[in-house]
Amino acid sequence: MLEIKNISVAFDRPILNDISFAAKRGQIIGLVGRSGAGKSTLLNVISGQLGPQHGIVLLDNDILPNPEQLLVPGYDEIKLVSQDYNLDPYHTVEENIREAAMSLPEKSKIRRVEALLKLLKLNDIRDVKANETSGGEQQRLSIARAIALKPKVLLLDEPFSNLDSQLRALLFRYILRLREEEDLTIILVSHEGQDVLGLSDAIYFLNNGKLSARKTPFNAYYQLNNLGNAQLLGIVNQTNHNGEKIRFRPDEYEVKENGMLSLDFDYYVFLGTQYLNYFSGTKNEIIILSSTVPFKTDIQIDINRKRQNRKQTSTTPKKANKR
Repeated sequence: MLEIKNISVAFDRPILNDISFAAKRGQIIGLVGRSGAGKSTLLNVISGQLGPQHGIVLLDNDILPNPEQLLVPGYDEIKLVSQDYNLDPYHTVEENIREAAMSLPEKSKIRRVEALLKLLKLNDIRDVKANETSGGEQQRLSIARAIALKPKVLLLDEPFSNLDSQLRALLFRYILRLREEEDLTIILVSHEGQDVLGLSDAIYFLNNGKLSARKTPFNAYYQLNNLGNAQLLGIVNQTNHNGEKIRFRPDEYEVKENGMLSLDFDYYVFLGTQYLNYFSGTKNEIIILSSTVPFKTDIQIDINRKRQNRKQTSTTPKKANKR
């Protein structure tokens, strides 16, 4: 188990303020926050690249040394994949992985390199120089290097930031396979909450150096009390009804004659798997509703709230498909 206890970091101002959370072996934890919230700083502390002013990091009940006590910063069993990938650009994909596995005996090294080339679908480009590969391939290569020596924890800093939708979907699959086949604890950090929503067993929000309570993905999405956090995960509608402020997601509605809200149709956009329909409320506020077929007329709706505190621990598959 990875445990973060009372971590605080300050430079010219406080960056992290008394951060604590835990992750069990094999869990995927999502950390969501806007740019500058302290996400990368927290990962640097967890990975042993940066020493906190206060607090400790524990792995399997052992307190890890402060980076200032290490000859070379970083922990063998906690590896960070940063946004710059940290590759050897003029060496091939295979050579990059071999370098990361250099401390293994030769036969073990060969087996590990082959296993990682297969696991992360890099076999076809094994002889290509790293600087000639695509962004998605570099991302996977960086992950392969990070886990070459079989760490217990993998930290991913904004892993989807430079990928198109197709590559994002593929990386989703690889992350789930890593969790299953490598038995990794994965900490996934992003300023785009949608990136972590479908992967995480639990989600935390990081705002101004402070960590929210632990949430299931379902509750993180449908509990809308904190508008800033909610908007990190997608569209939030806001309106007033009988003097009450109402917030709801685009799918939390039912078209109903004499419904509580009257909406004037504006336009719709097609997003492939759904339509987003734009309406104006009674005070000209924009209301966005999702649907499988487009709306083309004014409507009345009731709000069907889904944000009960459901007993749900995870939205991710228990096992990734193996092929």
